[in-house]
Amino acid sequence: MEKSSRANVLIVDDSSTNIRVVSNILSTLNYKIYIAKNGIQALNLLSKLSPDVILMDVQMPNMNGFECCERIFNILSPLTIPVIFLSGSNDDSDRKKAKAAGGIAYITKPINADELVQALDEHLAIAL
Repeated sequence: MEKSSRANVLIVDDSSTNIRVVSNILSTLNYKIYIAKNGIQALNLLSKLSPDVILMDVQMPNMNGFECCERIFNILSPLTIPVIFLSGSNDDSDRKKAKAAGGIAYITKPINADELVQALDEHLAIAL
């Protein structure tokens, strides 16, 4: 994907530190970034914008990333937005839950910038 296309990326994470790390990686690549601090904010934002991809934290209060992803797909069906999960867990069961919820990739924290950019480039090339 040509990085000047400014794809819209929604970051959903309850940690300001994680948001800052991911935003710093993406801002240098001209992605347009939107932020939601929890699943409910993410669902509300989706009524106002159409991100090209969602970066979704797994562990959040009130609604975890898996549940939020499932709700997104129920609301938008048949439209889909690629969801890439970001998690501190390297557990295979969480990877399976991410896939079952509709996630297209699962990246563990701490975030490796190259891995994140590669996943975004691969999935945005398909989505755009």
